Amino acid sequence: ETPAELPMAISAARSQQFRWNKGGAENFRKMAWKLVKNKHISAKTKAHGLLHLLNSTMFLNIFIVAVLSIPMLYIKNEYESLKPYFYVMSFFVVSSIIFFVCYWFMYKKIYGNSLKDFIEYLGMFFTFFSIAMGFSLHNSVAVLEGHFGKRSDFVRTPKFNINSLSDSWKNNKYLSKKIPIYVLFEGLLTLYFGFGMYSAFVVGNQGGDFGLFPFHLMLFLGFGYVFFKSVTSSV
Repeated sequence: ETPAELPMAISAARSQQFRWNKGGAENFRKMAWKLVKNKHISAKTKAHGLLHLLNSTMFLNIFIVAVLSIPMLYIKNEYESLKPYFYVMSFFVVSSIIFFVCYWFMYKKIYGNSLKDFIEYLGMFFTFFSIAMGFSLHNSVAVLEGHFGKRSDFVRTPKFNINSLSDSWKNNKYLSKKIPIYVLFEGLLTLYFGFGMYSAFVVGNQGGDFGLFPFHLMLFLGFGYVFFKSVTSSV
């Protein structure tokens, strides 16, 4: 067992996430071509390695899909001929189901597999998934900086040494009070995905289209949480 401390403030979580995801993209730039050229590694291992090196880039994909999902919702219901294409594309939801199942196997191994455990896991998973998507803009900036080779300072994650409920983290000298500019965009995206939920009720001529409603709900909650915590923790 290794003693560790999770970030206590949203600014600490931001600096940690930024460093990790930018580092992942930088590792891709550094290692990808060496991996491809290596003659002692199978094609299967190379493909697996490249996907692993692109791990942090998933946030950029999530962000792009999220932003485009609302225009796609209107296009789907405006052009009937395109609906079969969207039905086929919905197959990729399976990846989220696989993600859900994999985490459940790990969760039940540690905490149990009763009905109560499963209900608690549901709440934790969707909370985690929503907040992870809420960080997608912030992490996309980090990934792009890594891929384009932009240099930046190494910002350590503040440690607070919280051992009891009476301990305070608010006076830590490493704690950043500055609000990043993209917090404003996270607030705007909260409204944007709120509009996405509203759109589910009004698009089409058959009483709405709720296929993307859960996705937009999680994005709304995720971006809303990240925006709210970023603003309130800096006051």
